[in-house]
Parts: sequence; C-alpha cells; structure tokens
Amino acid sequence: MCLMNTMRTRPGSIQPCLIRLAVGLATIILPVVAACEVESDTGQTLMSEARDSAGITIVENARPAVGSRLTWRIGETPAVSIGAEEGDPGEMLFDVRDATRLADGRIVVANAGTSELRVFGADGAYLETWGGQGDGPGEFSAYTPEAVARWPGDSVAAGNMFGRRVEVFDSQGDAGRTVTMADGYHSFLDVLPNGTVLAKPSAVLMGGIFGAGEPLIRRDEDFGLLGPDGGLRLSLGALPGEEWFSSPAGPMAMRHPFGRATIATIWGDLAVVAPTDRYELRAYRSDGTLVRIIRREHELRSPTRAELDALLAARYADLPEERRMGLLAETAEMPLVEFFPAFDALQSDPLGNLWVREYRLPGQDGNVWTVFDAAGRVQGLVETPSDFDVFEIGEDYILGTMADEFDVERVQIWPLDRGG
Repeated sequence: MCLMNTMRTRPGSIQPCLIRLAVGLATIILPVVAACEVESDTGQTLMSEARDSAGITIVENARPAVGSRLTWRIGETPAVSIGAEEGDPGEMLFDVRDATRLADGRIVVANAGTSELRVFGADGAYLETWGGQGDGPGEFSAYTPEAVARWPGDSVAAGNMFGRRVEVFDSQGDAGRTVTMADGYHSFLDVLPNGTVLAKPSAVLMGGIFGAGEPLIRRDEDFGLLGPDGGLRLSLGALPGEEWFSSPAGPMAMRHPFGRATIATIWGDLAVVAPTDRYELRAYRSDGTLVRIIRREHELRSPTRAELDALLAARYADLPEERRMGLLAETAEMPLVEFFPAFDALQSDPLGNLWVREYRLPGQDGNVWTVFDAAGRVQGLVETPSDFDVFEIGEDYILGTMADEFDVERVQIWPLDRGG
C-alpha cells in the first residue's frame, strides 16, 4: 500500500452538556448586545456584531475588503535561517513537521526524518539534539515527532503519534516523562496553559481510509481534551475529518488536494476547533465549555475538473516519465470535492489575536490571514511569504519553514513589525 501524504495536520459521543448547549443555540437567541465598526489602516470599515446566546458569545463579522491590510509588516528577509544542504549533520534538516521558540530564544525543531528534536540558538547555530528513534523514554517512532510545543513551566513536549505518546523534556533536554494518550487518540496538537492536552485520532492509524470501496472517503474525527496524564477529560464530539482519495486504479491513498478537514489550535486559555467546510470557529475552555463562536462572511466556491487536472499535472511534472504517467493514471478518476475549504490554517499570538489563513484558490498568490482580536472581531488582513508554512507567531516574529531553490528545508524566523 502506497500512502501519499501531500498535506500537513472517530466517532465519539457528544457530552450531554454540549448537547444542551446546542439546544440552547437553536432555541434561545438573546438580543444583540454589541456591534462595532473598526476602521482599518487603509480606511476600510470592518463590521462586527456580537450577541449572547445561552451564555455563548457569538461574533458575526463581515468579510473584510481586499484592501483591509493592517500596518503590520513582515521583514524583507529572515532574521534567522536554519538548514544546510551539506556540512554539519545537525544543521541538515529532513521532514520538519513543527518548531517552537523558547523563552530564552532557543529554537526547537521537530525533525521527523531522523526522529529527533534539533535545538538551535537564537542566532540559528546548531546546539544539540534531543531524543532519537526508539521505544524508550524521550524517544520517537519513525516519521515523528509530528508536533512540538512548550509545556507548562520550562518544559517542552513533542508528539509521538505511532506510539500514542507525548514525550516531555526539561529545558536542558533531559527526558522528564512520557504521557500515554487515552485510547483512540494519537495526534498531539498543542497544550493549554494549565496542562490540558488537545489531541485527535489519526485517520491512518485508525484504518479509516483503506478498503472503503469508494474513491472519496471522509471519516469523522473525535477531538478531545486530555489531562496532563493523558487521560480523557472530555470529547468535543465527532467532527468531519480529512477528505481522502482512494484510487480504484492502484494501491494509493492520498489526501485530496482540495480536501476539507477539521483543524484546531490553542488561543490563550481556549481551544479552537473548526471544520473548514464553513467559516465558523468554536472556542472551548479546558473543561469543554463552549464559550465563543466566531463567524465571518465567506462565499463557498466549487472546484472545476480543469483546476484539479492542472494541479495534478504540475505536482507530478518533475517526476520520471514512467512514474509520472502511473500517478496520473491512478488519479484520473479522482472525484471533485463539493467546495473548496473556507480556510486552511489557524494560529494565535501572545497579544491575544487569532490568525486564520484563507484558502489559496488556484491561480492566487500569497498567503493572506484574517486577524481577529481577543473578542473575535476582525481587525484586518496580513500577508506572509507565499511558500512559508507558519508554525508559530510571536509578538515580533513569525517562525516557520520553507524550501529554498535547491529544495533544501529551512526553518526561519521573519521579523514582524506591528507598526503602531
């Protein structure tokens, strides 16, 4: 079986309290309690309206105009660039999945290609390696860690999906403890300030994408809030997972290039979980209480066969002819999804803003983010470099990865000037 992972990232019972909240949403709508107009830096007026429904704040936002750019600016060049084509093995990166910046400026990189955490100084110089491949404490399965995050205190946590574990290191890189996640949960996504872990299952490890007898597969995924010991505190219910294509012409399964999913992030002391089918973000406290729903106007658009064919042709263009023709044959019957995703990434920053990256439609350039303030009101738009995958947003930097012109992986920090 050939599994092609072209993007980056179960049925469960909804708790009775969440069911009651859903009923409240359907039956109790209180009057509007707040409405505001925010003038962007380009003079565009941004409209937001907030109301309370059964204790849940619902914020409705108009779609910001294309020119509603904030004065915030990304630097012309990266302040730090990590990665090398040759030289010190510690500087050569392979299959980077995530990275985080520690309080002292060190950068910890999840280098899944070697099953390690690579640690670099604030200037980008290689310092040391934590972990390695194995089954012991502080070790990782192949193709992991898939995520790394700051654990409460000065510790660092990294996900070991295939082992259903979270490996926790102290600030010096010593393995502190191993957290085994609750049954059914594999993917460590992030951690709340109080140590509550946000996690979900893996469609691959649950076997939900193979042998289904249908070309377009989409299984539900159960996002959960786990305690610091890995035990399940609360299921957030069954949410629509990733859309996969299973080829009837060959042993291939791949995420659909235009597929939707449910994505999540930590926003201050809240966990935000959002299916990308529509522009709606739901924020939960660590006890599972739904406290905020944020919506933004968005017009759904359906992809065309020509757009899908063009994307696949470009994706396989540089492969050897025999391999290229084989992949095109296996994807020839790939069905279209109903609509493009409304967005495809979530991030937050230390100032309380929530960043939502707009889905880049075929033919569009640049990565455009809608920025919401701590109350869920649209503040404006920010653009980041086109091929830069953002891992973390700080007060004055953006941390992420991109491949250079020689296809060498680079982890970079770009200056972020919020400019008044």
